[in-house]
Amino acid sequence: MRCLILLLASLLCLGCSKSTGPEVEITQLLGQLKNPDAEVRLEAIRGLQTSLDPRVPEACLPLLNLEGNSVRRLAARAIGSRWQAIPKDRIPAYTAALKAQLGSEHEGLVNMARRGIALLNRDYTNNMVSPSANKRWVVYERYGLPCLIDTHDESEEILGYGSNASFSPAWGNTEVASAAIWHPSKERVALGILENRKLSSVWIWVHGKGLHPITEEEVVKCLGRKMEDIVGAMGFYTEITGWKGDALEFSLSYSVLKGEDPIDYEAVLQWDTSTDTLKLLSHKTTPQ
Repeated sequence: MRCLILLLASLLCLGCSKSTGPEVEITQLLGQLKNPDAEVRLEAIRGLQTSLDPRVPEACLPLLNLEGNSVRRLAARAIGSRWQAIPKDRIPAYTAALKAQLGSEHEGLVNMARRGIALLNRDYTNNMVSPSANKRWVVYERYGLPCLIDTHDESEEILGYGSNASFSPAWGNTEVASAAIWHPSKERVALGILENRKLSSVWIWVHGKGLHPITEEEVVKCLGRKMEDIVGAMGFYTEITGWKGDALEFSLSYSVLKGEDPIDYEAVLQWDTSTDTLKLLSHKTTPQ
């Protein structure tokens, strides 16, 4: 019995250690946000970006009045990403602090402030968010990926969570509207995605079906080529053209080798959301 009691005590202590460890670390990072050294504050705010600790928004608010554009940009990002956790009576104070950043010369800071203002106030009219035609859904960038808000219950879903790809606005804290193209009348959206610097793609989300990433392999097969034909170093770039009925059109530029010389191609493809099929509309060499 004594051994059993000691074993249970050990397990309880181990559980306590695991549960309080991260909290202690977060508390230390929150304390470092008050450090007079801007570099220390920067490292601390980076460490807090993915924390769901409820103390984070209030701790970030004073940072918007301190020096360091990167610190203020990350603080604005952290506040905006926690829009659901901020009490309604505190929204005016946060909004005012974010609006004070709009005069900055640093585009990333300005855009993160605009993002935060839109999310906190449920006002989806600026281009840091992209609402569906019926206003039911909103896309913004979070964790480097498209984040989908259901405005009916204010729930969220990070599309493609766990993927190594990035929603294209994440690469420069740029506007979302041009990378999240909603169907003009239906609940479906095309998303511009960067797999890496030489590879971009399109993801399509349809309400009731979910997310379909249009992969490089899928596109190459539609072109009638093999993966080994593609010169990856020359790039494989897609660009969303727009919706035509239930189909999403996008353009593609890529290169193949002819002997030792690269030949550039342009193509236009179409993904039909009603049949979940990919079709090649045009395919030609690029004039040199």
